[in-house]
Amino acid sequence: QTDCFNYVRFLQSYNSSHLYACGTYAFQPKCTYIELSGFTLDQVAFEDGKGKCPYDPTKGHTGLIVDGELYSATFNNFLGTEPVILRNLGPHYSMKTEYLTSWLNVTLGGLVPVPLVTLAALSRCPWSPLVALSRCPWSPRRPCPGARGHGGARVPAQGDVGGARTLQKKWTSFLKARLL
Repeated sequence: QTDCFNYVRFLQSYNSSHLYACGTYAFQPKCTYIELSGFTLDQVAFEDGKGKCPYDPTKGHTGLIVDGELYSATFNNFLGTEPVILRNLGPHYSMKTEYLTSWLNVTLGGLVPVPLVTLAALSRCPWSPLVALSRCPWSPRRPCPGARGHGGARVPAQGDVGGARTLQKKWTSFLKARLL
């Protein structure tokens, strides 16, 4: 018996007429749109899925589409040694976290998207609405069942455009969120 290496790893509503789907595509991740009315796959619109979907179907992954932008936590390389949170799609250019495993000290399979956090819920927060990826679906502050330590939220801001010089195309709000 052989294993199939074509797995759909992300499927979410993109707008009222389309779904957005990403899959491993035999270790060459691809993404495309699915038209809802006829549930047809757009064969021409296949996009590179690097950073949107893991290469390996056994690697962890999570994603969330917010206002037409895909936020994904996955592994950015074929070996599965570069955990990263990226923003793709939408009007902004792609952004990602810096590659430091100590910042993303989680198994990405344990990350789950949580609803948008509004500014009203954050005292004196200078950022636009945030997208949080948490280790626990019910609370990023309480210990996760069966896990060591506390689950912490990974929180990039939606409106973050990166640094002007040293952190170009890198999250700056994500870095600040780690310092709180």
